[in-house]
Amino acid sequence: MVTVPSSLLRFFEKEEFADQFVTGAIRFSILEYYRGIEDLRRDDTEGQSSVYFRAPQPIHSTVSSLNRYYAFCTSHPETNITSLAQKYGRFVVRIDSPLVLLERVKIVWRSHDLALDSAFIAPVEYTKDELRDADPYLLSPPHLTYSQKLKSYEEDREYRFLLKCKVDAQRTWENHLTLTLPNCRDICSAVTVCAED
Repeated sequence: MVTVPSSLLRFFEKEEFADQFVTGAIRFSILEYYRGIEDLRRDDTEGQSSVYFRAPQPIHSTVSSLNRYYAFCTSHPETNITSLAQKYGRFVVRIDSPLVLLERVKIVWRSHDLALDSAFIAPVEYTKDELRDADPYLLSPPHLTYSQKLKSYEEDREYRFLLKCKVDAQRTWENHLTLTLPNCRDICSAVTVCAED
């Protein structure tokens, strides 16, 4: 069972995006989208796990899931807010009840044609490309395909709300998917604007 902080932070570049979130328009992005974007969120290996197993000659294991995942990313409330606001946007929404938000996402996601499993939250592990003890089958743990990043991102202290999709080889995948929830003002603090430099 994942322990989720009692609140989480979501950073936005534009105030209108933060307002949309608070009113219930929750935008998820497919993990592979982050491989090609041109800002600080870019991660060329997003959606793939990568570990080295300890051995006389370390063994590299890289795994991708057949299932696609859509995510929206949040940060632990005790992160460096000023630094993350500079990197990801100065409009911050505080999610005061992450588990209530998750339940609302689950209700809407259940009826979506792409839904495979229930929505869930996963903390990110900053262990990509690092050494670890060998797995009996020399496979990277499956959860790392949607929750592993390089150590250089560790400052983000990220928690992801995730949607696992059905396998559909014929589908043209959209970069973004928006779920429309009831208004979230009761579980999200007023939008806070961090001062610009």
